[in-house]
Amino acid sequence: MTANVPTAGNAILVDSPDAQHKQGPQKGTELAGWLVTRARNWESFRDRGYRRRWGEYWRMWRGMWNSEDRNRGSERSRLIAPALAQAIEMTVSEIEEGLFSKEVWFDTPDDILDEDKKDAAKARDFLLEDFELANAKDNLSEAVLVGAIYGTGIIKMNTDVVPNRVPVRNPETNRLELDESERVLVTMESIRPDEFIPDPAGRTIAEMQGCFHKVQKPLHSVLQKIAAGIYNESALATIGHTSVPTSNEGNQADSDDPQTYISGAEAETCEVLEYHGAVPLRLLDDAVSTGTPLDEMLKEIDPDKSQDPISSQEEMVEAIVTIANGNTILRAMANPFVMKDRSVIAYQFEKVPGRFWGRGVAEKGYNPQKALDAELRSRIDALGFISSPMIGIDSGRVPRGFKMEVKPGKVWMTQGPPREVITPVEIGNLQQATFNQADTMERMVQMGTGAFDTASALQGGNGQTQSGSQTSLMMGAFVKRSKRSIRNVNDNLITPVVQKAMWRYMQFDPNRYPQDYKFCVKPTLGIVAREVEAMQLTQLMGMLPDQYPQVNLTVAKGIIELSSVHNKAEVMASFEEALKPPSPEQQQKQQEMAALEFEAAKAEAESVLLENQKIMAETRKILADAMVADRRADTEEVRVVQEQERISIQQAELATLREQNQIAMKRLELQEKQVEAKLREMGSNKTSE
Repeated sequence: MTANVPTAGNAILVDSPDAQHKQGPQKGTELAGWLVTRARNWESFRDRGYRRRWGEYWRMWRGMWNSEDRNRGSERSRLIAPALAQAIEMTVSEIEEGLFSKEVWFDTPDDILDEDKKDAAKARDFLLEDFELANAKDNLSEAVLVGAIYGTGIIKMNTDVVPNRVPVRNPETNRLELDESERVLVTMESIRPDEFIPDPAGRTIAEMQGCFHKVQKPLHSVLQKIAAGIYNESALATIGHTSVPTSNEGNQADSDDPQTYISGAEAETCEVLEYHGAVPLRLLDDAVSTGTPLDEMLKEIDPDKSQDPISSQEEMVEAIVTIANGNTILRAMANPFVMKDRSVIAYQFEKVPGRFWGRGVAEKGYNPQKALDAELRSRIDALGFISSPMIGIDSGRVPRGFKMEVKPGKVWMTQGPPREVITPVEIGNLQQATFNQADTMERMVQMGTGAFDTASALQGGNGQTQSGSQTSLMMGAFVKRSKRSIRNVNDNLITPVVQKAMWRYMQFDPNRYPQDYKFCVKPTLGIVAREVEAMQLTQLMGMLPDQYPQVNLTVAKGIIELSSVHNKAEVMASFEEALKPPSPEQQQKQQEMAALEFEAAKAEAESVLLENQKIMAETRKILADAMVADRRADTEEVRVVQEQERISIQQAELATLREQNQIAMKRLELQEKQVEAKLREMGSNKTSE
């Protein structure tokens, strides 16, 4: 381990025993006063603008009622609708899914000119392992949640030297032993905005003169750091029997939380004020905890400082100062990091131009949430008047000492007809329009926050089911807003955290991280966006032809990559195996197999060609026979027509003959009649004679 190795809270230690943090009680008094004065002024400025609103955001998210949240003096209900809390949780879960859904949730690409890319990949894997050991994902997720509630998320990075406890089996004794070798570990701590005091004149951490982290810590942890040499040993004289005051006007965001104010009688605590920023060189030189003059200490950290001797007390220097209970310097040191960057990272959940404090989900849904709470509380208050019995009584006509209560089997004694003495009092009925109004307020919360709710998406404003196209439009709008939030968190939180962590590991653990790398944090899509894209890829895959198997495999790989199946890694490995280019041996085998398949296909094609030619010849013969038969059929048809004409002529001749026969018959009949007449005439002549 090299010199100037950081310990908990960004301290620096020197290997020599003379460098232990020891100073007299009188040292650092002026520096403590200078910092505490600024901390109080900056905290007062912060509280004037944000303390009341932050308290409301916190209570709306947690569902905790406070008398300050009343909409009217006569309001009795304490109901808080969960619409805003749901919007916060939906947005945060979408961002977390987009950032941490993959095992490798960031990448560190190497320079283009560097032909060996393995060193960057190795450093990335080491950093992922160290982040997993430091529980980085949990702290970053907490910072995202804090940003969604308050509008600004803050991360403080601590560089520690921690024991690397690993169980090891002794080969000689076969006993399990503990290996406690030390290692450098960069941890992250999420800071709530009500515990963070920035310089009000600055809009970014780098632009500010400095910033404070004000928090209560257990007294025993401070004493342990003093015993370990991290904090000044002289601080034992002032904080050993001192606890944090029982009241704290600066922190009111969760005033209803019992853990907010802890008195000395309840627990031994210590108020720690940690400052990161520029301080006057003269004050730091007076309060520095080592016996080495500050200019020599700066030379060790930055050799260029040797050409710039300390000569003016107005000169400012970057420092890290820790103060206990507002009066005791626990540690004061110059910034030990080679990049001279501050260990605090702040990001705006949603940009507010020209301001340090950002805009969160709670602020976007504040007004509709207040209207929704007022609507529901008024309904609950009205329901109390309607459901509970109210009775009007003539007090002069009831017995003295009569109990004014309502219960089953109650006997009402009155001096006169009960109908005249006792009468129920009714106050209207609930309006059905309040249901629609509450539903409208819930949709306004989603409209303001951009959170997508499946149940609300399926139902329209009038309770009607929405069509698939309308739901797709809503999902598309949500995906666009979630991508914007993910990109904002990625660029302003994740990327600086990874960059600063790598800088610290390269400075204090050069064996594990020997080089500098360029970083590119690549977040994945959110769960809803992944579902939309998977649906689109599925539709695309259904339209692709079967003759392009490589394209189908690529699209199927994209669908599996966007899914959350349990055997996703195995399926992806199978896709990678199927899509990766073959080796030269495999290519040669594939070429040989392709040649054999080509010859077989060629022989089969020739056989098919001969068969087709035979079939074509048979088809031609059949066609020729058909043509001959067709011609014969045409000839027969002509003969039939001629025969039909001949028969028609014969039938006409027969008809003519019939007519001639009839005429002949009539002629014969006429002739017979004439003969008979002549015979009768001849007979009559003979008789007369």
